[in-house]
Amino acid sequence: MNSLSINVLSVCGIEYLTIDESLKIIDISLGLNHFADIPDEVKPGGDVRIAFPELDGLEDIFDAIQQGQQNSFELKGIRRSPDKSSPLYIDISITKNIQKDNSSNSLIILVQNVTERMVLEQSLFQGANEANLLLRNLKASKQYIDQIVTSMPDALLVTTLSGNIKKLNPAAQILLEYDEAELMGQPITKVLNKIANIEVINISINPDINHLVKEVETVCHTKTGKTIPVDFSYSIIQTEIEHFQGYVYILRDMTERKQAELAKQQFLAMISHEVRTPITSVTGMASLLLDSELTTEQRDFVETIYISGNSLLKIINDFLDFSKIQSGNLELEEQPFVLRSCINQALDLLAPQAKEKGLKFTFLDNLQLPTTIVGDITRLRQILINLLSNAIKFTNTGSIEVSVIARNQSDNNYSAANTYEIQFSIKDTGIGIPRDRLERLFKAFSQVNSSITREYGGTGLGLAICKQLCELMGGKIWVESQLNAGSVFYFTIAASVIPEDSGLRKSQCGLGLGVSPNGTTGVQNSEWAMPRCANRIQESAVKNYENNTDFFVPDSLKLRILLTEDNLVNQKIALKQLKSLGYSADVANNGQEALEVLEKIPYDLILMDCQMPILDGLETTKEIHRWQESRFASGRRPVVIAMTANAMKEDQQMCLDAGMDDYLSKPVMKEDLAAVLKHWATIIFKVKETDVDLVDLPIDWERLHQLSENNLEFELELLQIFVDDIQPRLEIIKRAIAADDFKQLALQAHQIKGASANMGITTMHLAAEKLEQLVHHQEHGSTNNLISELEEFVQRIQEFLIRR
Repeated sequence: MNSLSINVLSVCGIEYLTIDESLKIIDISLGLNHFADIPDEVKPGGDVRIAFPELDGLEDIFDAIQQGQQNSFELKGIRRSPDKSSPLYIDISITKNIQKDNSSNSLIILVQNVTERMVLEQSLFQGANEANLLLRNLKASKQYIDQIVTSMPDALLVTTLSGNIKKLNPAAQILLEYDEAELMGQPITKVLNKIANIEVINISINPDINHLVKEVETVCHTKTGKTIPVDFSYSIIQTEIEHFQGYVYILRDMTERKQAELAKQQFLAMISHEVRTPITSVTGMASLLLDSELTTEQRDFVETIYISGNSLLKIINDFLDFSKIQSGNLELEEQPFVLRSCINQALDLLAPQAKEKGLKFTFLDNLQLPTTIVGDITRLRQILINLLSNAIKFTNTGSIEVSVIARNQSDNNYSAANTYEIQFSIKDTGIGIPRDRLERLFKAFSQVNSSITREYGGTGLGLAICKQLCELMGGKIWVESQLNAGSVFYFTIAASVIPEDSGLRKSQCGLGLGVSPNGTTGVQNSEWAMPRCANRIQESAVKNYENNTDFFVPDSLKLRILLTEDNLVNQKIALKQLKSLGYSADVANNGQEALEVLEKIPYDLILMDCQMPILDGLETTKEIHRWQESRFASGRRPVVIAMTANAMKEDQQMCLDAGMDDYLSKPVMKEDLAAVLKHWATIIFKVKETDVDLVDLPIDWERLHQLSENNLEFELELLQIFVDDIQPRLEIIKRAIAADDFKQLALQAHQIKGASANMGITTMHLAAEKLEQLVHHQEHGSTNNLISELEEFVQRIQEFLIRR
């Protein structure tokens, strides 16, 4: 090779060697040794394949290049040296060594170090992969955030630092009635009124502070000019890129909440007045009763207390019913009942009030009326009583007339067989209702006259409840009225009719249903003026109550009771009820006192008020559950029964969530209290009998009590399920041992171990764990002994359950 070529190759960092036809080295460059596997072999006369093993097996290629069949050949190589941390990458090129006379049988091999290029390519490739991964993550993150923003129920707007809108979500478009394109670039003050009054923070001055404004009430303006009250919060968006800086606003429509708050305020103001009067009567007459003997005058006081108490309960029940209906928690019963009996009961109840006002109280009975229907008699009677009460209230002279007709709906494709639409009408000759105020009647918390000078009281809930009850029963309610001439209230329900020959018809009392004086057929006229049949029903009810209600408590079921109540009157009432039921009780004035005595006296049961000073009933109950059972004087957590005036369903759930075992709403009826005490006395004394046998059982009872929340019946049920599950597994284990089926053995042992641990049966858990370990090592060892232990444990639990 001439000197020029050698210099060019040297400048380019390329080493070379020439070989002859037999692949023997002829000539080499100075730095070629650095690229050879065996540097000492790189010398003239040496075999090139020893120095560069990559060339081994390429003899045919060498021949083809020498014979001119192929111009060149390239391949890559790698060198690894123990004294270098990174490999050496080389490119090898083989071509014919052309002389000046164009004749030569030798070949030239060029070797170039490409390590830096390879490292760079690898870095670029890795960087490209990382960039692609980052791009995919960014796209997924954007899609994720976009979906969140799109699905938000609240309106969201994003603005620039100068306050111009650049993005809004679908909820904002619905609230503001603008399309996104119409608001793009517009100032936020176009739709949000209060922004101008809020101090705008300069991000460049306070780059490290994320200022967040919450719960600012203002109004927004829609495209159609409506003004909507909103509750909004906003925050600053801070990034290193100015284009992505700005503010985000979240708006919540407050229209419904404002309306509800206004209605609630009006209702509370009204109910405060309505409740105060009966409460005053109840407390006043109660103190007179406590200071007197039961003379005729005192009996009059008791009757006054009873009427006032019922008035208060009526208001409270209306409120609770309305709340239940609004929340969807009111469930209607579907039971057969005699339709006429339901109507008669409502009329009987209100006949004395009608008689007192000298009103003619008439029921026009239709002989074509179905006898027995399926539905909710209590709710139907509630509607009738409400409408009849209103009729009596707003009628000073004249009459009140009730009529009922039924239409068979079975020919309707959408109605089931034997389905009737039953229409009731209550007609009075009262003061009537102005036409422009009829639409108020069936709205909650609304009255025809809601001024403070109104003559007639009420909460404005009764007709709203009637409307919703009618709708729940598949019907509707409406009214026709003329001022100073009277009103007719109509309502319908849909009900299935029981055929006459079905055997489900119930006997009924013919409450004064005589033949009409005018002799017309199909209709009977009956005037309600304290009918004698009503008296017979009441007398019979009292008699049945006395005969069938047994409040005697045997000595074997005498409970040790702690009454936790801060109100002195409520204490006296509860203690008197308990005494009449054959129980006695100690009193704690608040939760703190209750906790103190629980460590000293072994109480079985606590009657717990919820609202008390120092420590309320809910927190007291939670603390009771935090105690170890050994801390109680009885050695066991007592049963806690709520006695509270909070009668909403969520109040009951709140008591149960706090750990209370049962619930009684005030005023507590004597028979309800008796039933609850009897129920828990049976369970408590069964637990006491059980405790005698507990020591001999291989069970962590503390664990099981926690699992069942001290429900003995549930504990026994769990134990029985456990026994029923374990016994067949033990049989499977025996068969698996005989067949050397270690897989089945491991499965069953693991199942028994887990079930035993969950139930707190520690000894069985340990035995099953030993068995599982033996099976894991495929050792028979003492498996039979362990099986016998497990069978013995199960047998003892089974014997315990049989004794229960």
